[in-house]
Amino acid sequence: MPLSQPSLTGPRVLLRPLLASDAAALVAAAADGELWSLPFTVVPSAETVDAYIGNALTGQAAGTVMPFATVLRETGQVIGSTRFWKIDRVNRKLEIGSTWISASWQKSFVNTEAKYLMLRHAFEEMACVRVQFTTDEINAKSRAAILRLGAKQEGIVRHERIMPDGRKRNSVRFSIIDDEWPAVKEQLEARLRA
Repeated sequence: MPLSQPSLTGPRVLLRPLLASDAAALVAAAADGELWSLPFTVVPSAETVDAYIGNALTGQAAGTVMPFATVLRETGQVIGSTRFWKIDRVNRKLEIGSTWISASWQKSFVNTEAKYLMLRHAFEEMACVRVQFTTDEINAKSRAAILRLGAKQEGIVRHERIMPDGRKRNSVRFSIIDDEWPAVKEQLEARLRA
């Protein structure tokens, strides 16, 4: 059963439901840094964007995915995408993933604010007891960013998925649990005020 998917609005970032009509905007955002050529993540190119959005919307219809376009509120520009997925309502857990941001907005307020909005929604509106993150073992920037959020590394899942180039990816799993959320929230709010 599909979940109703709200927009998540912060002071500078809007996470709104991903639409089929976002294809050109996603490709333009990914062109900033040619992110589709990164070996450790899947970012849409002109050739793959329709399948990328199609998979997201299929998951949304099944109730296991909430895909978002990441938008700068000031300009309305789409600068990336992220999603809740592996949504398990019985066990009140989900994963935040498929996150990418245009190169010129990386290491800015965007990722912190977007993750804050998502984590707050997961823990405070969806009553999650666990939010997990998974990234490629070789993606040092992503691993560092997840740790900066306040997540704890749990371990490495070997050959967790096959990448588009055929490489067998080892993935690093992280999580934040409900008991940790108040301290994580405080730390993220302090970073966003700084």
